[in-house]
Amino acid sequence: MILKTNYKRLLTLIVLVGILFFQTAKAQEMAEAVSNLTELLDLSDKQTAQVQTLFVQYRANMDGILLKHEGEEEPDVASMIGEIRDLRDNYRKDLQTILSKDQYASYLEQIDVILTDMFKDLAEIRLMDIQTDAALTDAQMESLIPVVGKGLKQTVQLLFENAGDRLSVPKKIKISKNLKKIEKEQRARMENILTPDQLSMYDAIKEEQKKARKSKK
Repeated sequence: MILKTNYKRLLTLIVLVGILFFQTAKAQEMAEAVSNLTELLDLSDKQTAQVQTLFVQYRANMDGILLKHEGEEEPDVASMIGEIRDLRDNYRKDLQTILSKDQYASYLEQIDVILTDMFKDLAEIRLMDIQTDAALTDAQMESLIPVVGKGLKQTVQLLFENAGDRLSVPKKIKISKNLKKIEKEQRARMENILTPDQLSMYDAIKEEQKKARKSKK
């Protein structure tokens, strides 16, 4: 069902998003992240120091995961995502011991805003590749970007939460149904934005891109 080429491509996207979102490349960026969080959540000096320590630990653990899989000819992407997810879960548990309930809720809200914007950017890049061929107007692009971005976000989050796990048949069926639901809802929104001819052109372009990817293997 979901363990197909499309699934593997999505898993790769999850890894890239996970690295982009969670890994801090430079010390000054980490300091900036702590500063922004301090301002956003109105952290006390003690909380700021604790968050700084937690960030450093998280960065070291993330680097360890990346180093572990670096150089692997065919890395187990699902396993890697599972490790990143477990690291995130542990990070959040530790963060909850530092923040108040309201502060943690605000933190999760901010994370959701960041992820929404990130996936909108990814959606825009994807749509720009087909805008001319599908004859999409700028107004249609503006309407489509959040729709496609939401679909990407929901799909990646669903797979992220289950990657690396041994899935039972009922669980696989449930995930497959949820993926189809996301796709169906996105399609319905697209039908309110595009003309029938544009939808047909969109489908044809996506199919050509799919064939092109397969031919490269």
